[in-house]
Amino acid sequence: MSPDNQNPAPAQNPQPTQPQPQPQQAVPVQQAVPEAVKPEAPTQPQQTAPVQQSATQAAAPTKTPASPAPSEPCKCPAVNPADWDKKKTTINKTFYKSYSPRLFYYPFSFVIDLFRAQKAATAKGYKVVENGMIIDDGAMFWGHVMVEITDANTNDPDVLSLEGKEVYTKVSRNEWQNMRLDIADLEKELGKKPAQLFIWWTACPKCVAKKEVKSVLIALP
Repeated sequence: MSPDNQNPAPAQNPQPTQPQPQPQQAVPVQQAVPEAVKPEAPTQPQQTAPVQQSATQAAAPTKTPASPAPSEPCKCPAVNPADWDKKKTTINKTFYKSYSPRLFYYPFSFVIDLFRAQKAATAKGYKVVENGMIIDDGAMFWGHVMVEITDANTNDPDVLSLEGKEVYTKVSRNEWQNMRLDIADLEKELGKKPAQLFIWWTACPKCVAKKEVKSVLIALP
């Protein structure tokens, strides 16, 4: 059979299409407007009753501050002016000297210089006399402070010996800033400037205001 005599296949009828459901639009929901909120009345803070202290607590005594310890008594020598004023005498004592800077006669580092002299004398084997005589050469800028010692080598250039030497002494009732007045009077009494002049300090800063004799001038004529 020829291809022309073949029956064509029957045509298929198309299936009807069903309409797709359309999505529903959401209807906006109106929210209810809340009513005005009434402010609440402020609450009053609760007052607590004050706590009453017991009689023991109220009557507790305060601590009494401790009384200060008594100050150490001054060890400066007591000098009788009649024994030292305008006198020719001998002072058989030996001293060790150390440098002591001054500012117009004011010994601003006197305590340090004194300690240095005592330490240096002890290091050399000399014995520093307890509460001994302390003298000074009264320089304007660069002077010496001297402490009394024993068992010293008199050939030591730092040792000053007044053994067997006559001196002229004069009492000074002025503090250091007015001591030049007493030195001028001493020179008038001697009729000249002394070869060497020393100042024996008889009052420390603690007692200088109360003492009559502040120092004694010792002159080698």
